[in-house]
Amino acid sequence: MSWLTCRFGGRRPARTANTRLQVQGLEGRTVPTVQFFGGNVLPHVEAQALFLGNEWSTVAADAAQTSTLNSFLNDITGGAYMDALTRAGYGVGRGTATAGAVDPANLTLGSTISDASIQATLSADIAGGKLQPVDANRFYVVYVEPNVAVNLGAGQGTTQQGILGYHGAFAGPNGQTVRYAVMAYPGGSARNSSLGTAAIDQLTAVASHELAEGVTDPDVNFARLGWYDQRLGEIGDITENNPNALVRLDGYLVQEVADQNDQLLSITPPSTTPPPTTPPPTTPGPATTTTHISAGPVVHNGPFRPATTTVTINVTAPNKATPSGWVALIYNGSVIGEGRVHTVNGVSTITFNVAMYGSGNFTFSAQYLGNSSFQPSMSNSVTVTV
Repeated sequence: MSWLTCRFGGRRPARTANTRLQVQGLEGRTVPTVQFFGGNVLPHVEAQALFLGNEWSTVAADAAQTSTLNSFLNDITGGAYMDALTRAGYGVGRGTATAGAVDPANLTLGSTISDASIQATLSADIAGGKLQPVDANRFYVVYVEPNVAVNLGAGQGTTQQGILGYHGAFAGPNGQTVRYAVMAYPGGSARNSSLGTAAIDQLTAVASHELAEGVTDPDVNFARLGWYDQRLGEIGDITENNPNALVRLDGYLVQEVADQNDQLLSITPPSTTPPPTTPPPTTPGPATTTTHISAGPVVHNGPFRPATTTVTINVTAPNKATPSGWVALIYNGSVIGEGRVHTVNGVSTITFNVAMYGSGNFTFSAQYLGNSSFQPSMSNSVTVTV
């Protein structure tokens, strides 16, 4: 036990026996070290703060902190912190928090009060209706005003001796089991122990530790244990000295606790989204083309009547080189000639000279045959009259 000492976190002695042992080789395996001993848990915690001491209402700075601590309890009981405990298999889930109450007890600054007096105050405030009634999920979070220390009793020490907070249970009004945690205000004239953080950060971090233990092992050393590691203690004790355990959750400083294998239990759930993959580069397909055919005048030359026919190939896809390849000249559905495209000043053309016999109307079309970079295309039709 160290800076977040658990109020009733005593360790059990190991059993011994006069048995002769043999060593047997076994395959490697992971054995849970936090075990369930059959005691109670608080499946859906109902937290409520008790601000003990009149400074919580008479000193403006302290009164402002009560609002922050109430908001913190709402956040931690109803969100990701409890979800982490659910994922770890501790049998607890999200809960709720009720607005805290101030008990304006007149505590002497620089004094030390006993845990027994805190238990008596809780009993009185529950019986008097200042606090919510006891039930199977109720958990009271006691914040002692600044400049006051707490003696845990039974030789367990004080909050001036490295103890920042603790939790436990006792028989309260009508014999009901009261589960509670106590946080001492750091430093001050009482010289309480400190994490070295801002006071509000210490109060939320310690409360998160005690809340996690309070819902998974609420009756430690009062009744049967819940979740407990016989070697290292409760789930908050296991990680309290881990430098990576203190993290921010929604702006509040909290302590991450241990999973059943004594490993740091992350508040952030593991991602179920597969990592993004980079799609393979795509090779652009052949560019689209258009083909246009036009016919020049008929030239009478002896028995021949040659007509000059020009075919122009246009590329409609951007960022492409000029087209190359072949063009077929078509007459009455049959190819009567082929030629290779020529490009001059960015214009791709081919010219056919067709000799025609007789008179009449002659209709031509052309097809650009395309290649790996350019799609084929069919031209318009053109009619030559002889």
